[in-house]
Amino acid sequence: MRLLALLRWELVQTTRGAAPHIAITFAAISSAVLAAIGVAALSRWSPLTSGDASLGLFRTVRPASSPLASLAGEYRGGITYLIIITWMLLVAAFVGPAFSAGTLVRDRQTGRLARLLTDAARADVVAVVKLLATLIPLGLVLAAILPTASFAWLLGGLLGREAVLGAAILILVVVSVVAIGLLCSALATTEAAALLSSYLAVGGFLFGPILVGLGLSVTGLSAAASTVMSFTPFVAIFSAESSLAHSYSQTMAGQWPMPRFGWEIGKLFVPAWAADALLYAVLAATLVWLTSVVIEPLHPLKTRQLRQSASLALVGDGIESQ
Repeated sequence: MRLLALLRWELVQTTRGAAPHIAITFAAISSAVLAAIGVAALSRWSPLTSGDASLGLFRTVRPASSPLASLAGEYRGGITYLIIITWMLLVAAFVGPAFSAGTLVRDRQTGRLARLLTDAARADVVAVVKLLATLIPLGLVLAAILPTASFAWLLGGLLGREAVLGAAILILVVVSVVAIGLLCSALATTEAAALLSSYLAVGGFLFGPILVGLGLSVTGLSAAASTVMSFTPFVAIFSAESSLAHSYSQTMAGQWPMPRFGWEIGKLFVPAWAADALLYAVLAATLVWLTSVVIEPLHPLKTRQLRQSASLALVGDGIESQ
């Protein structure tokens, strides 16, 4: 009940601001524009149209001959869903730090953080409340983009299982992004520093494996590059559509560079999305725990040295008394 009461208070404070409403409006309008671009692409770009029969407003054209164009034509629904999920991820990476980066800094500056720690009696409860209070309005922003996902179902070829897996990976990545913002907010002393460090950390989380992989490829370490690039969230979401990822890897075999979409451990095949999902879950939990450590003034990790000094002093006093 204490957690729910604190969460209710945080949500009331969040909804009073204009930022969530502006973000929801931006997400809804941008998703509508994205759908309009998709409709235009369907009517003009041959790989996304049918070569056998007309699809109503979409004109019939001859399929393209390039391998990637053929792949796009065969998996047009899956590719469209992948684009929509990627767009939602980018929106979350842009809006999430803006929601979470300054919350603990403001509470510390106004003295409210001390009251929250007193009311909750545990720093980890405060960290979880802050996480949920950011995820809920951010989830509403992303929900404004969801109607665009129906465009992928219109094209066909998208399996329900793969769509659910892609959405699950997206949720874990969004939680990790918010957790990064909370930790930066706990460590920073000003809102500007928290926001800047959050965007840098989130950018490294999303694009760091790609840049490192490209650098390793340039130096000739192709195997290491493929392994590193497989841990980027974009590859994780891509690998959730196993049939599309397999066809892409077969089509682009030997091209530079190629991320790994899974690992073979004995007779067991572990897809990249499963390994990345576990990694993101552990990362988010670790970041939330670290946030609780930072905001708790008397956390055992912080007072260990003080306790050791006190114990040594007591031992010294005991020796002197003898």
